[in-house]
Amino acid sequence: MKTILVLSDTHGNISALEKLVPIMKDSDYIFHLGDFERDIKLFKEFDNKIVSVKGNCDGGGKDQIIEIENNKILLTHGDKYGVKQSLLRLTLKATELGANLVFYGHTHLPKIEEYNGITFINPGSATAFSNRSYCYTVICKDKIVSKIVNF
Repeated sequence: MKTILVLSDTHGNISALEKLVPIMKDSDYIFHLGDFERDIKLFKEFDNKIVSVKGNCDGGGKDQIIEIENNKILLTHGDKYGVKQSLLRLTLKATELGANLVFYGHTHLPKIEEYNGITFINPGSATAFSNRSYCYTVICKDKIVSKIVNF
């Protein structure tokens, strides 16, 4: 069993991240989905747990693929797939890569939904100018449980 704290769009709100340090300590992984990716890198004590991608405010960057408990996970900020309009392009990319779980950001809107057997999760945003949220995911082989948490 593995646990994952998923964050996105922190936009410099370090005080919000500081509130999550106890959860960071207890998580096996910490995913940051961009837009001020540098924020999570301030927490050096968790370097071995952090997997991050750059967002449009970070100058853009490559997606990450990670495998956990036989699940292929795509991490992306989402802007290059037009996620504010629809998940079609992101669904096509996930299908092409064989991913069964996708974490994306950019919209600042927390959401968990499924298309074509792929689970898409947007943790929302940890910015000061939105309803702050993150996602906590537990993976145990073929069972994935995710919850959006407002804080």
